[in-house]
Amino acid sequence: MADLLPEKWMKAMAVTTTVLGVVASIGSSRSSFYITKAQQYTALEGSQWAYYQAKSIKQDLFVTQMRSLQVQLAGATTPGQKDLMSQTIQNASKDIVRYDQEKADIKKQAETINKENVLLGKRGSQFSLSVVFAQIGIMLSSVGLLLKRKELWYVGLVMGAISLFFLANGFLLFLNLSF
Repeated sequence: MADLLPEKWMKAMAVTTTVLGVVASIGSSRSSFYITKAQQYTALEGSQWAYYQAKSIKQDLFVTQMRSLQVQLAGATTPGQKDLMSQTIQNASKDIVRYDQEKADIKKQAETINKENVLLGKRGSQFSLSVVFAQIGIMLSSVGLLLKRKELWYVGLVMGAISLFFLANGFLLFLNLSF
């Protein structure tokens, strides 16, 4: 009977190690997914800001053109020249307003992407922490099994519980933790 108790205890340690291995695998998979997704969003956000900058440059060209035409309009001598320049100035003004709206839309999109990117990064970091604590738990449980030391297994169980906490937080984000 005395030999059965240690054997049951060792089986529990083996099962714990296996479960922590599964937790580490899930955490690693999810961490990789969210980190990759965050990298994609970072690139997309950069593209949006580059697009915003291109619109700003185009808008500045219209502003420069409009100011130049306003100076030329003051020196125009014929009614035809004045009408053509006035019409071009009006068109440039409309384009400037249009670019302001387009830039506002692009900025809003870039900021939305940034917020989503921050969320993806938080999820990825939670899953990464889950993997770290699961690996520590696996190591402690394995060493406890080899050395037949329950204390190491208990500490491994605590590390496994911490790992499960971070895994759950990665999925649910019930705590806004950033590391």
